Amino acid sequence: MTREKVAARLIVMLALTGVAPIVALGAVGIEAMRRHTEASTIATMQELARQAAERIDAYLAAQEEALRVGAAASVADAHSGQRLEELVLEAPGLGRVVRVGPETPPSALPERITPALAARARAGSPVRSSFYLARDLTPAQDLCVPAPSQPDVAVCASLDLLELWRFVGRVHGGGAGTVLAFDESGRLVASGAGALRAAVLTGERVPEAEVAVRVARGEGTAPTHWVGLDGDELLGGWARLPRSGWAVAVARPAGEAARAARTAQWALAAVVLAALALSLAVGLAQSKRVLAELEREERWRTAGRIAAGVTHDLGHRVAILQQLAGLAEEGRSEALPRLRDGLRAEVAALRAFVADFSDLSRDVRAAERRPLELGAFAASLVRTAGPHAGRDGLTLALDAGAQAWIRADRHLLERAALNLVWNACEASPAGAEVRLRAAVEGGRGLLSVADRGAGMPPERLASLFDLGSTKRGAGHLGLGLANVKRIVEGLGGAVEVASAEGAGTTFTLSFPAIAPPLDEEG
Repeated sequence: MTREKVAARLIVMLALTGVAPIVALGAVGIEAMRRHTEASTIATMQELARQAAERIDAYLAAQEEALRVGAAASVADAHSGQRLEELVLEAPGLGRVVRVGPETPPSALPERITPALAARARAGSPVRSSFYLARDLTPAQDLCVPAPSQPDVAVCASLDLLELWRFVGRVHGGGAGTVLAFDESGRLVASGAGALRAAVLTGERVPEAEVAVRVARGEGTAPTHWVGLDGDELLGGWARLPRSGWAVAVARPAGEAARAARTAQWALAAVVLAALALSLAVGLAQSKRVLAELEREERWRTAGRIAAGVTHDLGHRVAILQQLAGLAEEGRSEALPRLRDGLRAEVAALRAFVADFSDLSRDVRAAERRPLELGAFAASLVRTAGPHAGRDGLTLALDAGAQAWIRADRHLLERAALNLVWNACEASPAGAEVRLRAAVEGGRGLLSVADRGAGMPPERLASLFDLGSTKRGAGHLGLGLANVKRIVEGLGGAVEVASAEGAGTTFTLSFPAIAPPLDEEG
């Protein structure tokens, strides 16, 4: 993992551990505040609905009482017609007050008082008509009360409800709440919301109508949440007018009620962002400092391991060269073949040292990558390493199916692949087979090297590609597999290893597959 990736992970961990508790506590607090605000809004709307119902009921009762008083006065007064006219002046809400007896024709009755309703009033029961709009589009309701001390006589009048409209328009629940008044049939008779006033004039049913009917009848529990005519969610309360059998609702858009909670959410978001920015800034600075220290320490450790390996292995080489020098000083001709073979072996070992260090110093990112067919490439590896394997009694085998094209630097990839082949040969017993395989799977080109040696325990695999990691004898600095990993990843690929004790080891190099070039030259 690169230094940048480690720093990024540390920053993320720091941000999560520092900001997550703030977010969690803030979210819990905001949710609690939202619920409290919602409950408080509903309680306020219910109280407003109760007060509005009392005011409307009191207004209607006052008009009825004025009509009763007028009826009583008209009966006692010899000039009853004049007294009824004065009643209209004393109670502006009453219009067209008439005395109704058995002889009164239907045409003389108020507009919505039927002969049956008039008969009930003459029999001693006050009656009201349903809500209606007069010819001048003013809201009205007709009312009849029995005349005291005069059997079979009633006094009727048209009740002007403009004052009711004005009152409903003046009530505002929390600045955004509106009052809706419904008659016993669920018709909207007054609205504080401009969008619903058209329904008052047209008689159009609104979504709250069914609930209003139930409330007017005193059936069930009124809801506190519902969807309005425009599709918005509303919070509100309901109340019943016992005298008239009407229902009143005071509603407020849920979004308006949650405005405080949304403001708190934005405030929390600002706090979280500030805390996150501060955590990231501090985390970035601290991560860079810690990683720089760790990187310096790791470099010294690696340099120490390499220096120890170089000291040990070159010391071993020097000891062998000293023995060869002593053999040469003896001047015996029969020792020349042994001297020649020893010098060749030592030169080869020193060349391997130089090659390992050369690979470490080369910038893989600057390598020139060209299309390469893995099957042909693996065949060239077999030809190169075959004689070496044959001297040790080993066999190199190749499995190559369909062409597998990748983009890579041939020289660098050959250095990495041959390192794996040499390792496989050294790990294999005499007479064994080392198998190379080239294939395309899942959109990636694969090159694997498998041996049937002793294998490795799982704990060994974790540090297999570390610099200086080796279990082999003198002459090996532990740079080979570290170089393999560096080269392969630098070329945009990945290296994997699978091993089991007693079953051998398989190294697999994988690269993104590409389409074959037009000339198919690898």
